[in-house]
Amino acid sequence: QLTNNTCSLVPQVLKSCTEFIEKHGIVDGIYRLSGIASNIQKLRHEFDSEQIPDLTKDIYIQDIHCVGSLCKLYFRELPNPLLTYQLYEKFS
Repeated sequence: QLTNNTCSLVPQVLKSCTEFIEKHGIVDGIYRLSGIASNIQKLRHEFDSEQIPDLTKDIYIQDIHCVGSLCKLYFRELPNPLLTYQLYEKFS
């Protein structure tokens, strides 16, 4: 589900992942290449369990792309697109 029940403007999953990527993710294709599916699911489960996972674990440092993949997954699963249907014509 990847949701956060707090009243923060930025969901914790996005905040944690983007901070981690800014610090450790200076690699080519950080959002273009996919991470290992099992690592993505493990990370997703940790966020879904209302935890803030330790992204400095070797599993995530060695597969930095799983953190970027989780961000993309979050946006893909939003009930409404980030760029709403009402704004689509203005963007195109």
